[in-house]
Amino acid sequence: MNRKSALLFVAASVIWGSSFLLIRVAVRDISPAALVFARTVLGATFLAPIAVRTRAFHGLRRKVPAIVALTLLNMCVPIFLTAWAEQHIASSAAGILIATDPLFTALLALWLLRAEAVSRSQLAGLVLGFAGVVALLGLDFSAQGAALLGAGAVLISAAGYAASALLYRRWLPNAPALGVSTLMMLCSCGVFALPAAADLPHHMPGMASVLALITLGIVNTGLLSWVYFALVRQAGAAVTSLITYVVPVVALILGVSLLGETPTIGAVMGLVFIASGTWLATRTRRPRPDRRATGARTEAITPVEQTSTSVKCRKKNPPRLVPSGRSSAASFGTHPNGKVRSGQADRAQPAPPDR
Repeated sequence: MNRKSALLFVAASVIWGSSFLLIRVAVRDISPAALVFARTVLGATFLAPIAVRTRAFHGLRRKVPAIVALTLLNMCVPIFLTAWAEQHIASSAAGILIATDPLFTALLALWLLRAEAVSRSQLAGLVLGFAGVVALLGLDFSAQGAALLGAGAVLISAAGYAASALLYRRWLPNAPALGVSTLMMLCSCGVFALPAAADLPHHMPGMASVLALITLGIVNTGLLSWVYFALVRQAGAAVTSLITYVVPVVALILGVSLLGETPTIGAVMGLVFIASGTWLATRTRRPRPDRRATGARTEAITPVEQTSTSVKCRKKNPPRLVPSGRSSAASFGTHPNGKVRSGQADRAQPAPPDR
């Protein structure tokens, strides 16, 4: 990872992880519906000029029904439920629970796609990851009804993100991600316009809530999408997928240091179990090459013949985009070496703006 990639990775991780702290501050005085509306309006305002300049809306007219459906799964429902949940649970707990998104993606992929048998490591990862959820809920929220409902809302959000990731690959495999993200934000504005107007605060929100909401819209929704896609282009999907493990740690650190939240045993256990389970459940199994056959073939070819043969193979079979093997942030088309193909980096799954 070069310096530019490292800066983009750190920026995306910090911005993404700080979303939960900002939501917690914003919902003190602003309703969840008004938060979703204002946040997506500001995010769309930031992204729309970039999308127009780069012609990211080209070819999306026929994809509008799919984009509307994905907006509900990937934006409207998750952002609203997360904002509502953070009225009842700590921001650090929300950040840890939303990290179950890759677990839900792996579970849905194994259940719906059934492309291959479940390996022992995948099964162990799913069990370990959801054991972390049980540990967090059981140790921290067992006697708190409202907190349990809030935690359940965050888990539904994570499941929505997972389902939208699978449907995105099926419905919009070659659509420009920047254009799709912008249209999803515009659709979300339309969905929440009336609920937000009906649920406006009765008094002027505090300055902290207003600043948190503005930051959420411009930085954590609009700018984050641009930084995220830039990281995919610069470093590839494999590196970008590592954000999955960093975001809940950032959310925990910021919640404890800036909001005075208590780092409970349940939170720490949940974080460790969920991260470990995600790694096991989503890692790719690589086939073992036949060393004897490969060695015999290599010895039979001279260096000159080897070069000419590889050139002929590349001409006959140009590299194709293949799934990267990750189930969440890395569910993009990439070359086997993890690098995003030139000209295709922006045709990736939109980054959910609040995770």
